[in-house]
Amino acid sequence: MPIAGPFDRPIPGESLTTEPRNNPWEQPPEMADSKDVAKYYLERLNNDDIIDDFAALCQAGVPLAPIVESTYLQGVMRGLHTLDAGLVVAPVIHSFLKQSIEALGVTVKDTGEDPQAKANEAEKNRFMMLATKYLEEEGMDESDPGKQMLSEMLEEGQEEDMGMEEPNEVEGPEEEMQEEQEPMGLMAKG
Repeated sequence: MPIAGPFDRPIPGESLTTEPRNNPWEQPPEMADSKDVAKYYLERLNNDDIIDDFAALCQAGVPLAPIVESTYLQGVMRGLHTLDAGLVVAPVIHSFLKQSIEALGVTVKDTGEDPQAKANEAEKNRFMMLATKYLEEEGMDESDPGKQMLSEMLEEGQEEDMGMEEPNEVEGPEEEMQEEQEPMGLMAKG
């Protein structure tokens, strides 16, 4: 079997020269009703071998959301149903897989992001911004222990890389718009 080289790929625009409606997703879907799509996936996923494999993935730390998305997108690519139908049945697939995997004693993460950590990070950034603004407006007074403590907290927060470039500068939307770069490239030339 020959090894694929860098020139063994389709050229740009080659897909436009093939016969239209040649791919499964370009054909009318096999299932039009979302109830039929949900029934198809529930019957197909109700298999111990499939659930064991998905449980192993979840045990390895893979969140359930990309597994569900890959499952229904595969059906779209095979021409079984439309993307809309896949999106409609995704919560059904998600809850079925979650219950089945948790029944095996495996902890399931729904998504890869932690909403509590995201909220905590946003609150820290808000505090840093407001404290910086307060110190700028009121001025730093070495004899004021409260301002001294705020200043120390800001310095420590900056060392921990809290997402702010400089604690003494608070940029508003007006300043951000002024800092836009000049257009570059062929289309920027007048």
